[in-house]
Amino acid sequence: MSLILYIAFVCLALYVLVLTWLAIGFLRTKEFSLFLSKAEYPETPVTIVICARNEEKNIAFCLYSIIGELYERKNIQLILINDASTDSTVQQAERVLKNSEVDYKIISNPKQKGKKRSISYAMQFANHDLIVLRDADAISDYPSGLWLRSISEFFQKEKPDLIIAPVMFTNNIGTFWALQAIENNILALAACGSAHYKKPFLCNGANLIFTKQAFEKTQGYNSHLDIASGDDIFFLEDLKKIPDTKIAYLKSHAAIVYTYPCRSLGELLKQKIRWASKFKSNSNPLNFLLAALTFAVNALWLFCFVGLYISPLHKTLCLTFIFSKIAFDMLLLLLASKFIKNKGLLFYGIPVGFVYPIYAVIVGLASLFMKPKWK
Repeated sequence: MSLILYIAFVCLALYVLVLTWLAIGFLRTKEFSLFLSKAEYPETPVTIVICARNEEKNIAFCLYSIIGELYERKNIQLILINDASTDSTVQQAERVLKNSEVDYKIISNPKQKGKKRSISYAMQFANHDLIVLRDADAISDYPSGLWLRSISEFFQKEKPDLIIAPVMFTNNIGTFWALQAIENNILALAACGSAHYKKPFLCNGANLIFTKQAFEKTQGYNSHLDIASGDDIFFLEDLKKIPDTKIAYLKSHAAIVYTYPCRSLGELLKQKIRWASKFKSNSNPLNFLLAALTFAVNALWLFCFVGLYISPLHKTLCLTFIFSKIAFDMLLLLLASKFIKNKGLLFYGIPVGFVYPIYAVIVGLASLFMKPKWK
């Protein structure tokens, strides 16, 4: 028991050091301020690519948020790939787009091809050099309408090959929502922090921007085409191997897109297992280190929780580990929440702190044995 507790505190110390390093990078990344001068920063023509399968409940909201952007219609091309949907996704999309004055194209796969093959096929129809990936269940902040404008100005100022942009969950209530939102916000902090040190290892395909040339240099998704997930992470890793590639994080409220939390535990576990399975094929040491530390610390947290009852002699050490981990995670949440603002999320910090270790260990173990599949 004493040896395991020693290992637990060593792992916790490493966990704190790595995430503190990422948090410092997050703090040092300045928020991007829009200039909003079309004379100095004319709109960059963009091609928005969306891959959708059975998204009849979400696709209209996604498309309305795009056509509601304060952006010239002539500078927007939209390509929607319908990956063999069995619902009314295409009809819903056509209804929204037909009178939008946006240049759009709907491509329907006769058989399900998966996200990577669908996006790769769509790239041949892209008219513009700047590609913006969006998920079909993601919406931008259409009351402000500055999502594309923030991307355009940032691209012109920084000249990156790839832009990692923030994603957050829509506001909701309940511990189940909070668990997902807290995890997402801390991952956003890590994505931003690592990009600051020019060691990016996280991004989200729901809001990812890159040049057509960058996609061509990596030969698209060819190196990982047969892996069900990872159209974002593996593309990022391939791009990093190309000399003089510039990757930047767009830390801007205007650039945030919002997505919906999973509605059931089964849906959440399938999603997270699909994401976690990427670590087995990802050679990035920072990615592996953070995944391994997160799993180890959460597994040891559960061990300490059980240890409160089976080893009264070590009760003080077990309690110290349990509440030190929760306190540090709360500090990270507080820091991330200053940028990604979910109403009332801090209220759930402690309840989620007691639930998350169980969830993290289940996902980590299941990802080793279950084969992921995109929808």
